[in-house]
Amino acid sequence: MLGTLHNTQKEVASILESLVSAGEFPTAVLFSGSPYTGRMFASRLVCRELGIPDENVLIVSDRNHAYRIRTALNLFSKQKNGTSRRFLKDNVSILLQQYHGALIEAQSTAAGKKKFADAAEVTDLLRDLDNVEENKVQDICAKLEKALSPLMDSNRTSSVSIGQVRAIRDWCATSSMDGQSKMVIIEGLENAGDSAVNGLLKTLEEPPAGCHFILISANSGRIPATILSRVQKLRFADLDREKRSFIFNSLFVDPNKYESLEAFFLEGSGINDALLLQGARDLLDKKDVDLPALVAELEKTQGWDRFFEHVLDQISVAFMDGRLEERRASYLHKAISEAVNKGKTYNQMKRLTFDFVVYRVKEINR
Repeated sequence: MLGTLHNTQKEVASILESLVSAGEFPTAVLFSGSPYTGRMFASRLVCRELGIPDENVLIVSDRNHAYRIRTALNLFSKQKNGTSRRFLKDNVSILLQQYHGALIEAQSTAAGKKKFADAAEVTDLLRDLDNVEENKVQDICAKLEKALSPLMDSNRTSSVSIGQVRAIRDWCATSSMDGQSKMVIIEGLENAGDSAVNGLLKTLEEPPAGCHFILISANSGRIPATILSRVQKLRFADLDREKRSFIFNSLFVDPNKYESLEAFFLEGSGINDALLLQGARDLLDKKDVDLPALVAELEKTQGWDRFFEHVLDQISVAFMDGRLEERRASYLHKAISEAVNKGKTYNQMKRLTFDFVVYRVKEINR
């Protein structure tokens, strides 16, 4: 059943297998753990094992899909095999399920409806992937990247909104045409505003029949206890070298080339992580930073969130090294964390968050 997951998350796979086999899968479950530990992969496996078709699966996620999709496009362009094709389709499908018809009301603006039209075009191209000839792979990958560009470049890394929660509630309240169950997968609830969290809580308090919820979180400690008390919790362990090697080998990628899955996705998506790290270091070290060049790189690769992570890490490093006193480090870390989370909550342009981060670091770190 969940055989592939047994190779990387044996304990979680065994529990899920028991729940599915017994017909006792919970109404709501929490998959917690670090990024790149297979939480979304497991969620989709559960849907398949429960016999829930894709049209009955709705995903709301604050992840940066561009990292994974661009890596998958590059991999399929090079390998042109069935494994890389499935890898590409899986990663694109996760993004597309955020443009489920049930969310149209939550995206009722002209720009929102345009994105739903773009998603439909991508869906058509995905169907063509199954029968594409090897000499046409580059062409279809180029078409896919162009069609995906408006969806990826919009950088849908905002947290779940109250409008989406209402759309989810209304969708769950209606019976599916085929009478089958529905699944709602929400990733990053810890970054959502109070209104969205409270709205979801009401739905979980009186869950509609035939609907399941999977919450995916990298920081479940920030999810209110009222939500946590209504979910079954499963913790995904960090992947050791052996488990990472299994994943890389399954993708026909040299397991010795990358120290982590994150490094694999960052390089595959074209992000110059060394440049972003150096920019964050120079900013904290009061060195001159070529801001126009850094912004150009961030806009090209949509690496904003990765840069913010580096800045937060470098604040901690500066404190540990004695270059930044505790009071200033604590204030700076809190101010930047809040700005990044606020930007996600209100879907703020990343450039605005970047400007705030740079200004605040220079102000505090004079």
